[in-house]
Order: sequence, then structure tokens, then C-alpha cells
Amino acid sequence: MATSAPLSMPGFEGFEGVELLQKLPLFKTLTFDETRRLFAVARTEKRAKGDVVIQENELGGALYIVKSGSLRVLADGKEVNRVGAGELLGEMSLVDELLTSARVEVVEDAELLVLPRREFEALMTSDLALQVKVYRAFCRTLSERLRRANQAAIR
Repeated sequence: MATSAPLSMPGFEGFEGVELLQKLPLFKTLTFDETRRLFAVARTEKRAKGDVVIQENELGGALYIVKSGSLRVLADGKEVNRVGAGELLGEMSLVDELLTSARVEVVEDAELLVLPRREFEALMTSDLALQVKVYRAFCRTLSERLRRANQAAIR
């Protein structure tokens, strides 16, 4: 079950709120004001070991930033990845309307920063300059993942 929690992330001690988001690669090109507006639609959640954050083959509802803890990503019941502090989950659900490709479960109690889809879309619609920056950053993130997957497939 999700509960609200104060912001903290290993390696990001001393950074609160907006400053924390600005330290993440996905949001590094945003101005302070743009990051502040993005942060305003976010919430924090604490998740316990065993919690399912994303269910496979369902419509995704949010972007998750792992602040602490460990989660595993499963596709067709097989573990395909582990994610930890500073990593993202669910960003594809903010750029398309397809069903999720994996299930994500908490392995070690986790604290997440959540950007809900509805609030995120409303913000993007209201600020086209911010929209371009954020979607471009998403493209970079997805491109990096695709490159890693291609390299792994070649080996």
C-alpha cells in the first residue's frame, strides 16, 4: 500500500523538492521554474517489499522515479531487470497509450516519486515549451535503453 513520505535519495542528501528533480538526468535541461511546475504535480509514495507498482498488460498510469529501494521488472513472469535509486519506470505510459510491457515489484522497501499521467498531461498541454523539453528527454532515455538492449542482444 502506498503512503506519503518526505523526499530523500541516496547520493542526493541536502537536495529537497525541485533541486532533487533537477539532479536527475531526465530533468537536467529544465529551468528551475519548469522543474518547480513539474514537481508540483508529483507525489511521493512508500512501497513495501512485495508490492506491485506496475501490472503487466494494463494501461500505465504514471512515471515513477525510484528514490530508494530496489524493484524488479518481470516480463512474462521472468525477471528482465532490477532498478534502484535514480532510475525511472513507467515513462512509456506517458508517451503512448499501449498496455504495459512488464510487471514491476518491490524487492526492497522503496520510496518513489510519482508523476500521475492525468496531471502530467494537463501540465504538458498547458506549457508547450516544457512539453518539448520533457518529451525530448524521454526520447533520450528510451534511446539509451534501446542501445543497451541492442548491445546485449549482439553479445
